[in-house]
Amino acid sequence: MNRWLAAIIVAVALPFAYGCGTTAQAEAKKEMEQSRAAYERCRQQNPGDPSKCEALRKAYEADVQAYHEASKATGPSATGFIEIGPGK
Repeated sequence: MNRWLAAIIVAVALPFAYGCGTTAQAEAKKEMEQSRAAYERCRQQNPGDPSKCEALRKAYEADVQAYHEASKATGPSATGFIEIGPGK
């Protein structure tokens, strides 16, 4: 019986343990997409002078790097399910 209780506790706790990293990754992805959109808008508005968009390009590249770092920090994803085999 203690084995089942431990398995249930782990199954419930895993998603919470990974929740913070997933939220950071989602926020980093959102920021990356927003900076990409701003950079693309600028390029469309200034097709003959890409230097006007240089600051937005650098911001986008920084956000891409931040997203990759957040992705590394989250580790493997957890689904909240564990397989329990037959006992002895």
